[in-house]
Amino acid sequence: MARQNHIPSYRLHKSSGQAIVTLVDSATGARKDRLLGSYGTAASRAEYARVIAEWEARGRRLDDPGPADLTVAELLVRFLAHAKTYYGQRSKEYDHFEKTGVPLTDTYPHKLAKEFGPAELKVVRERMIVHHDWSRKVVNRRVNRIRQVWKWAVEEGLAPAGTWHALLVVQGLRAGRTTARETEERKPVPEEVVAATIPHLPRHVRGLVRFQLLTGCRPEEACQVRMADVDTSREVWVYTPERHKNAWRGHGRFIGIGAETQTLLADYTAGVGPDEYVFSPWRQREEIFAAKRAARKSKVQPSQVSRRRRKPRKVPGRRFTPDSYAQAVRRTCEAHGIPRWCPYQLRHTAGARARRLLGLDAAQALLGHRTVGMTEHYSKLTVENVVEVAARIA
Repeated sequence: MARQNHIPSYRLHKSSGQAIVTLVDSATGARKDRLLGSYGTAASRAEYARVIAEWEARGRRLDDPGPADLTVAELLVRFLAHAKTYYGQRSKEYDHFEKTGVPLTDTYPHKLAKEFGPAELKVVRERMIVHHDWSRKVVNRRVNRIRQVWKWAVEEGLAPAGTWHALLVVQGLRAGRTTARETEERKPVPEEVVAATIPHLPRHVRGLVRFQLLTGCRPEEACQVRMADVDTSREVWVYTPERHKNAWRGHGRFIGIGAETQTLLADYTAGVGPDEYVFSPWRQREEIFAAKRAARKSKVQPSQVSRRRRKPRKVPGRRFTPDSYAQAVRRTCEAHGIPRWCPYQLRHTAGARARRLLGLDAAQALLGHRTVGMTEHYSKLTVENVVEVAARIA
């Protein structure tokens, strides 16, 4: 039974970085979240006190605002709930919308969504440049995502149609006409730099790097490889990722696994079930612990056994994410004075090597591109194309 005098707590809404409180209707038991502003600030604490006082004054009844009264922060909460289902929480697209919401709700958390227009959008855009130091291209993409939020709101009847159309008049930032920084075009990482990095990487991160170099796949595709997704019925295996960038377009994705890559996978799959991820931070940690135990010369004491927490605060995941993978590479480079690079550059490196050795068509098959133009940036596909190129590379 709920406590009658319980006061809802002030807490962090992780998706938006806002403070949040959940009010409960004393009569119906219905619950409603209220965003309060940036978490930990005096303003959000004051807003929390005001919301609680008004809730108490109403006899702990909810005063649910209609669509016309939604604030920017409340609209974002509803959109993120939709995005979590539509894109999937593990999707990069969902992550991008979360990050886009930070400058939006930091600037206009309490402004009515129906009153958010071009002038407010330009203020948020300026915050992206000055406060977050995002590049021009990133700013333009995230401004477009804000427009998507309002487009969805109009479709759901949460905002007037004119609000979305008004946001369309804000032009994208152009090179040389803005203070937003420019970024260099992503290039292949030199193979000698990769070779210098590999010996210093943790074992499973090392496997990810080698897998990418051999197959030309994306970091996300390397992170999610499982033997259940690999067809081993032919000489050259074919890996079909469970999720990939262009699945929503109905495109297939086939990654050829030649002899050298097969040997690599064998090193990581002994005793591993087909549904387990080949490269795993959790197994990596367990392997480190096992190696330390095997190297011990003295008997393990009871006090040493009990040092491992039964419920540790942070536990390694069953699989790497592109971000955790990139972080491991970055930290290794910084620790050993190696020029920094990111895993996605390995895809460019593999594509450039395939084009140099085997030609443009081979590079197109290796990278899974459907147009030659895209392959040329990196340096109608079938399984046979992929298998042939993987065999030639091996």
